Amino acid sequence: MTTKTDPNQNFTINEFYIKVKGDYGKEKTVRVNDMGDKLLSLITDLGWDYQRMSCSGREVYDEIQQLLGTITENEVYMEI
Repeated sequence: MTTKTDPNQNFTINEFYIKVKGDYGKEKTVRVNDMGDKLLSLITDLGWDYQRMSCSGREVYDEIQQLLGTITENEVYMEI
């Protein structure tokens, strides 16, 4: 985990690194740092609550999964 403290400010900066290389349906590589790995794990866990999400919540979750390359652009995470 990369944590930086700005000496002129009273806050900490956490850096998340997630790099997805490859197309959906093909072999892809994902490179992450510790914070990025934790974030991906939390997003994956959130999928268990997909059916209980509001319609707009599911749309946002689908968009996140599309950005990560888990599903294609016109696909949804789960049909309800």
